[in-house]
Amino acid sequence: MNKISCILIALLPTLTFAQSEVHYEQCKTSFNYLGADYQGTTNKNNDGSQWCYLKNAQEGAYWANVKVETIPQFTTKSGKACRAPSSYQGEQFYGCSSRNHTMPWCYTSESEWEECNLVEPSEILSHTHPQMSKRIDRVALGSCFKTKGDMPEALARLITQKPDLFLWLGDNIYADTTDMSSMRRKYNEKKQNADYHAFLEAQIPVMATWDDHDFGRNNDGKHYPERENAQKEYLRHFDVPQDDPRLNGQAGIYEAKMLGSAKEQTHVITLDARYFRSPTFNNYGKCEGEQSTMLGEQQWQWLEQELAKPSEIKLIASGIQVLPPLYQGRSMSSYCAYGNGQQFKTAIESLGETAMSGTSYESWAEMPSERERLLRMVQKSINDGKTKAVIFLSGDQHWGELLQKDIPSSNEFGKQATVYEITASGFGQNWPYHIENPLRLPIYADTKGDGNYTQQCKLPFSYAGTTYQGCTTKDNEQPWCYTQVDENGKGIEGEWGNCAPSGAKIPTGYVGTVSADIANLTTSNRHLINKSGSNYGMLDIDWQNRTIKMSIQTADEEAISTVITF
Repeated sequence: MNKISCILIALLPTLTFAQSEVHYEQCKTSFNYLGADYQGTTNKNNDGSQWCYLKNAQEGAYWANVKVETIPQFTTKSGKACRAPSSYQGEQFYGCSSRNHTMPWCYTSESEWEECNLVEPSEILSHTHPQMSKRIDRVALGSCFKTKGDMPEALARLITQKPDLFLWLGDNIYADTTDMSSMRRKYNEKKQNADYHAFLEAQIPVMATWDDHDFGRNNDGKHYPERENAQKEYLRHFDVPQDDPRLNGQAGIYEAKMLGSAKEQTHVITLDARYFRSPTFNNYGKCEGEQSTMLGEQQWQWLEQELAKPSEIKLIASGIQVLPPLYQGRSMSSYCAYGNGQQFKTAIESLGETAMSGTSYESWAEMPSERERLLRMVQKSINDGKTKAVIFLSGDQHWGELLQKDIPSSNEFGKQATVYEITASGFGQNWPYHIENPLRLPIYADTKGDGNYTQQCKLPFSYAGTTYQGCTTKDNEQPWCYTQVDENGKGIEGEWGNCAPSGAKIPTGYVGTVSADIANLTTSNRHLINKSGSNYGMLDIDWQNRTIKMSIQTADEEAISTVITF
């Protein structure tokens, strides 16, 4: 954060229009300001007047000055009365503050102080859980939640779309701590946010997994010292019932639910890619080479059992991306899972990805053997007739993306199988830069404008000295691409076609929506949405026609979608 941003935050109360005074009963029982927790009120950055954050906004204002005579008496853990007010480093506060301490405290005399009991915020709504018997027609998904940018508009639009299930896919808060009281406070603050409160009021059923920032610390895994307690805080936040196995001895937050019945059943599997995870680079712990694991053996065995259960559709949620291939712009030996290199390279070759390079950011590909194990297990599930479609759902990256992987045939796991992935990330965040990924959903084109969209665009391609990552309208009225390129990526003359527009039939189904503003939503091809501000994903299942529409949504529109059959 730059210095100007910090100054604006620090002066936030004084920059808002003058506030009328309120009774303390209108205040939140606890709130956080500039890194300190308050139970009561403070005059910090408010010209000497006591203020608090409000339970309910008044005329668009989320804080107000407080009538001092209405502020109740606060006490410490031992029952001593807090001074009214406590004076500390130029600030006066009524009640308790955690300034320069891990827990809220107050002065009990001019020089003595004690910790206060933590006060639970009032009026926090609970998450709604899916009903096992209810058919799922619409699933939405998102991750990386921050209260900034166009998050309010995106969340409000999502609520109007009334999904039957919403999947939170990690970084549900940004805790980055080993302090569980701080983690709980941030979870509570999320629920108290006015826009998230509206989401909870809408009673949209949820399932979830976590990623590093709500698990504990950036890119951490099995060596995070507070993982057991972080699991408790996560389960508390998502309001899981007391008989949930994860509250009764199960290590890790993975779970599965079979939703719907008969031939209209959706199997939702949420993976925990943090709790058991080996280090991916040596600055996160001692490398484990060929023994590196993403899920831990117990979770792997559980997943194998889940994939053997029959369902029409399987949705597999992961906090990090599954389908992008390994980034090969760094030395392979720098990856912790490399070991002696043989197993590492064999896994990449087995999946036909030796010449591919994907995102340089975190993904399953950093452990190629673990990723191959996952994809082969899914391939077997499809070829054994246990499901007709598998779609991975992921977050983390701060962009939205639609992906497709054709898993090569195998003597052990059967014929080639096609799987998909929707990455949706995040609320109030984006990443408007070029991101490598050769496994985005193909863009199909016709042959020289004949209207039959059967040829895949070769991306990137070079034309007239310019390299294009997606379709272009250069020298043509319609978006077009090359369908053949030479070894240097230059388009072969005559081998081009118009890119399939909205509604066009393609080999995997048909094109859904292509935003009229697509050029301003992406730095690459149409299946990467990374310039929109917020984004979230959606699946619409048409059980009668046996189709699934996969889409990336923004605060304003359906940016891109494709329809597949199952």
